[in-house]
Amino acid sequence: MPQLRNLILLILSFTIVLTAHAQEEEEDTLTVELGEVVVTGARGGGGSLLLPMAIGVIDAREFSTSRRFGLNDALWAMPGVLVQSRGGGQDVRLTVRGFGARGNGDRSNAGTVRGVKILMDGFPETEPDGRTSLDLIDLHAASRIEVLRTNASTLFGNASGGVINIESMPFFSEPFIESSNSFGSFGLRRNSFRVGAPLSSGRFLFSLSNSEFDGWRGNSSSASTQFHSSARFDVEGLIRLRLVASGAQSRFQIPGPLTQYEFDADPRQANPTYASRNERRFNRVGRLGFSISRTSEEEHSFEVLAYVSPKVLERSERSTYRDFNRYHAGGGASYQWKPANIEWQPRVLLGLDEAYQDGSILFYNLVNGERGDSLRTNKREGANTFGIFAQVDLRLLENLSLTFAGRYDRQTYISELFAAGTKSANAKERLEFNHFTPKAALLYRLSGTHSVYISIGGGLESPTFNEVDPPPALASVELNPFLKPMTSTTYEAGFKGVEAFQGHLFIRGFTYSFAAYAIDISDEIVPFDGGAWFFSAGASRRRGFEFGSHIDFRYGLSLRAAFTFLDARYVTYSNEFGDLTGHNVPGIPPTVLNLRLRYAHASGAHAEFDVDHIGGYDANDQNTLSAPTSFLLNVSAGYPLRTGSLAAQLFLGVSNVTDRRVAASAFINPTTKSFGGVRISPSFLEPGLPRNIFGGIDLRFEL
Repeated sequence: MPQLRNLILLILSFTIVLTAHAQEEEEDTLTVELGEVVVTGARGGGGSLLLPMAIGVIDAREFSTSRRFGLNDALWAMPGVLVQSRGGGQDVRLTVRGFGARGNGDRSNAGTVRGVKILMDGFPETEPDGRTSLDLIDLHAASRIEVLRTNASTLFGNASGGVINIESMPFFSEPFIESSNSFGSFGLRRNSFRVGAPLSSGRFLFSLSNSEFDGWRGNSSSASTQFHSSARFDVEGLIRLRLVASGAQSRFQIPGPLTQYEFDADPRQANPTYASRNERRFNRVGRLGFSISRTSEEEHSFEVLAYVSPKVLERSERSTYRDFNRYHAGGGASYQWKPANIEWQPRVLLGLDEAYQDGSILFYNLVNGERGDSLRTNKREGANTFGIFAQVDLRLLENLSLTFAGRYDRQTYISELFAAGTKSANAKERLEFNHFTPKAALLYRLSGTHSVYISIGGGLESPTFNEVDPPPALASVELNPFLKPMTSTTYEAGFKGVEAFQGHLFIRGFTYSFAAYAIDISDEIVPFDGGAWFFSAGASRRRGFEFGSHIDFRYGLSLRAAFTFLDARYVTYSNEFGDLTGHNVPGIPPTVLNLRLRYAHASGAHAEFDVDHIGGYDANDQNTLSAPTSFLLNVSAGYPLRTGSLAAQLFLGVSNVTDRRVAASAFINPTTKSFGGVRISPSFLEPGLPRNIFGGIDLRFEL
């Protein structure tokens, strides 16, 4: 492909020219941004070196020259976190230390995430049953992303194997207008607009984006429109009020998984069954919310928030056309006490939160991929989660602090089945789970820039609503009485820090983070027969470690590295296929490696070379199906321009430079039976994007 070779040579030449020019620059024109990061997504907040957990923070500038289409473009180099684009659009597969791995299959709805709590400006995107829709996630609206890479159930409750908080409000003191426009292979088009205005006592921000993607596989096009608005007011420097309003309309087709033979023969094809049903989603969601807080620098501080999120969802799925009308509402409150005159400098955090989602579901027959006129199912599904929590931090010695915490959670599911066309329920069922989750941790500050910690804490993950459907043998009930919440205990030790060098010949500074952990899990939630139903395995365990570092060299070079090792196995587990004790838990790669070499010129021009490796992993409990190892090379470059108040950035990139055939993700425990009971080849591999090119221009006008 001569055009591609020329493009890559252009990027390489651009880098070489800038490198040569850099030797002529005065060294003090380069700056190194090293220092302790303040994390707001961890309840109570605090500096990252003072929190006894694995934490990562990504600034929006670090993914400014990516496709910026899905979370994989931002979190690709976060240790312990695996984010894979399932087809090149906004739909991703996301796991943190293996939590969320089961959320990929026929019954694990596309466009959603399991086991990981996702927040936008501190407001939950995760629904009460633990499922998270990605419709409102827009990287163009993000200023930074915070990731708690450990079990955070003591603070956030159900489905908190990890926590991702996306902050949209950057700091700015002057009004501005931004426009971002990008284009790429396979019909990629994205346009966004953002305006920010300082207020007399705060800031206002509004963003609007529209994206389209024709897709590279059959039945894989997508389109979405999103807006986010946020206003923040500071009253006398103590009280902060925040108002948010967001909305999204998204449509995406689902090409489905392929058999091994289909994957090898033609990865561009759609799954024949998915294509015949025109499998797709059409979602319209919104959110209104407010929060009021008192600054945490005072002895007494608090935060109160509330939100409501209406949802209208349409799906062509599993031979039915489905209409969902839901409302998701919730809120919470927390109080923090930090007395300054007590020797142990205690910090006491108390809080509660509750969320409720309810609505109707109508299943119709499917006619040529469209809704028919025969109503098959008329039901109501409701879920409620309520939790209270407490955390105490004590400084035992000058550099040694102790944290202990606990949380009580109550999870409730309600299902009502109506006769088609009536308003009278003929079946109503209720399922309730209760659980207490403890945690304790010690953190020792080696110096002002380095710390070590150990912790032990519990975790809770209840099944999502579409996972509590009963197995075929229990056709007389609506909720599976044998499915239990997944509970876990995490033992973790880690160290992290930041170091700057003065006068060193090669290195200006670096940051690093290392964590080793052991996770023991009871009642692991497992999909069966392609997710036709779910059940609880006896026990499993995970052993792993993760390392991340950012090294800033002289002469404009920097290196970001992230490595994850994770061994996940069943400890006690048997099913109709026999005793599976000792088998690998499917969907969890044993190794993930990400490297990025970046050159940045003093003018702001830069080039990046990325290497991504994901080790092969099993796709079923019997360990007879596997997703292959993937190895990708990506390159990109950006060039800034400025004249007066107008700033621009041109960017260009190539993903999967070597055009390797990769499996972006795999369906877990795929079915091997047809409707006639005849054993078939399982469809489980979702092909990833081949070589693709993208580019665009970002504009910013400061008023």
